[in-house]
Amino acid sequence: MTATNTSFYRPELDVLRFVAFLLVFFYHSVTVGRGLFDSFRIAGALGVCLFFLLSSYLITELLEREKNQSGDIHLRAFYIRRGLRIWPLYFIVLLTDYLLQRHLHPGVFTTSRLLAFLFAAGNWYVAYHGFTDTISTPLWSIPVEEQFYILWPSARKYLHRSGSIVFSIAMFVIAYLALAHLCHAGSSAIVMIWVNSFVQFQFFSTGALLALALRGRAPKLHPLVRSLFFILGLAALGAAQHLFQVKETSDPVTFHLAAPGYLCVNFGCTLLFFSFLGETRLGKLRPLVYLGKISYGLYVFHWAMLRLSIYIVHRLTSGHQIARMTTNALEVAFAFILTVLLASISYRFFESPILRYKKRFEVIRTRSV
Repeated sequence: MTATNTSFYRPELDVLRFVAFLLVFFYHSVTVGRGLFDSFRIAGALGVCLFFLLSSYLITELLEREKNQSGDIHLRAFYIRRGLRIWPLYFIVLLTDYLLQRHLHPGVFTTSRLLAFLFAAGNWYVAYHGFTDTISTPLWSIPVEEQFYILWPSARKYLHRSGSIVFSIAMFVIAYLALAHLCHAGSSAIVMIWVNSFVQFQFFSTGALLALALRGRAPKLHPLVRSLFFILGLAALGAAQHLFQVKETSDPVTFHLAAPGYLCVNFGCTLLFFSFLGETRLGKLRPLVYLGKISYGLYVFHWAMLRLSIYIVHRLTSGHQIARMTTNALEVAFAFILTVLLASISYRFFESPILRYKKRFEVIRTRSV
């Protein structure tokens, strides 16, 4: 397949990818703090929702441009591109984790868990069997994405714009019907609700609706407005946890808290999206753009590097009187350096060669590798 001269790339959104990663990294790495600070730490997990919204916006925008340019959406090419971008690193980490755990901790990472993740159902397995503290722990979000993208490209191919909007709104409504059912059933906010595909589909729905509504445009906002949107977006994520305990709670989950909590998350992610979209000056911050470009690797590797960092720092500080806050700061800093280093190596020597092959199946050119 030969790409057209049409291209689409917004480097400022790569910076937003990195922000989404930092939120997740903050949640997983920082272990000290109480009260409001702890609510904001937990809210960092909601960076995953920002990833979902951003991914949906970008893919929908590419599908729209492909349909306008060529008159059709080439599903085979879409799934080849998607597979080449996501699956190689995903499968390698999964299989490495499986073999490692079989050797170190037999029974922790079962064959049934592996099969569920290999066939894009890992999040459903986690919902009923819980998380494992292994290097592939963060990968539950990948099956959620793949499940949505089984549906959405075909919906956009065969439905008119109005039908696609109705489809997206329906997915949003289904998310809250699912949330109501899960709350009524007494499901856990930390696991069962959090990893549920239908609940998380609302963020893909929002991203798709934003792409359909904007029609390729980017708002021209004053920098002060963008700064306000950014602050309010982060505040909304913090409020979702602090006021509504949307991610973690010791109390039974009730719909009258969960529903406004997830709406608050959606609102916060949308504000963060608009604080970056169209701000071309952010796209000139090359180090941050690069970190956004390798954000998939950052996300995939950060959990393992955190565990390695904790082990190393513990060994180095053993027998010394060091405050827990200082130790945690050392763990976080070392883990971040290791994560960036490993993700950079992976992108340069493993992902990039595959991404160059992916270019053969592009209709709309995106960023260079």
